[in-house]
Amino acid sequence: MVAIQFPVFVYGAGGHAKVILDILTMHGIENIVIVDDDESRWGSRLMGYEIRNSKIALDEMRHQGIHQGIIAIGNNRIREEKGDQIQKMGYELISAIHPTAVIAKTATIGAGSAIMAGAIVNSDSVVGENVTLNTACSIDHDCHIGPCAHISPGAHLGGTVTIGKRTHVGIGAVVLPHLHIGNDVMVGGGAVVISDLPDGVTAVGVPAKIIKNHQSKL
Repeated sequence: MVAIQFPVFVYGAGGHAKVILDILTMHGIENIVIVDDDESRWGSRLMGYEIRNSKIALDEMRHQGIHQGIIAIGNNRIREEKGDQIQKMGYELISAIHPTAVIAKTATIGAGSAIMAGAIVNSDSVVGENVTLNTACSIDHDCHIGPCAHISPGAHLGGTVTIGKRTHVGIGAVVLPHLHIGNDVMVGGGAVVISDLPDGVTAVGVPAKIIKNHQSKL
């Protein structure tokens, strides 16, 4: 993981950002700048921090000794776009890992990832860049989580599962071992996935069934 240098910025000012701010402050990081694209939020405060105009702030911060930040946006595709944007500007992505998360010594965590309270990442699993592992989810051994994916609260992946980039695994969903879930997949909350899922589909239910193919719209 990238070593964090103070100060840092958080890109986003919604509920996802609140959780990430909480994690950063638990690690003693207090010198934080919040930036957001929504002009209705500019000048207001989130957890005591002023929200700044992202377009202006991102240009200014490079000259103010701020070189690192994290994208605190729940939408996978937007998080990917903003992550690419700030890296092209020369910024470095940092990760935010809650102190109660359990991460195996042999696991790999990509830059920009957010790992929330009670999440578990077991042996030899690889978590890609800009991933969200939400509250109390579990990633068993030898899994591979693609960039900008989101594993929701209470979701569980068996061993040797592959999750594609930008895929969303809903709250409380279960993916059985050795399965491959493609890119841009939506797995509904509470679903139980018992077979591979191709790119660009939505699957819900127990067992999970494909109800929509949105690949053509991506």
